[in-house]
Amino acid sequence: MATPDKQSPATDGVGRFHQLQQELSPSRRTPYRLTEDIAIPPVTRGQLKALRSTRDDDAQMAIVLGEHADAVEELFADRPADEWFVFQRDLYAHLFGQGSAELPGGSVGS
Repeated sequence: MATPDKQSPATDGVGRFHQLQQELSPSRRTPYRLTEDIAIPPVTRGQLKALRSTRDDDAQMAIVLGEHADAVEELFADRPADEWFVFQRDLYAHLFGQGSAELPGGSVGS
């Protein structure tokens, strides 16, 4: 899977594809910084496709968190549940835009 920093013929700075990238909110294009060591990158199209393959909330969160899934789970393991729910809501707002958790089909836990 190509990363955003790699240049490909589709991202040569010309055309509507490039214009759409420029129109996106810069704040949602940055990683979600949870701790000094945990920065969750924006969700990719591949992750969105993987999200559709499961209805399990924990599996979906693991897909979104990617390589940081275990570290995030460990961080919240002994914390009150309301902290986990606030984190989920904040993460989803950052990655998908404010109010995304309330959209039909949004995660029940978020």
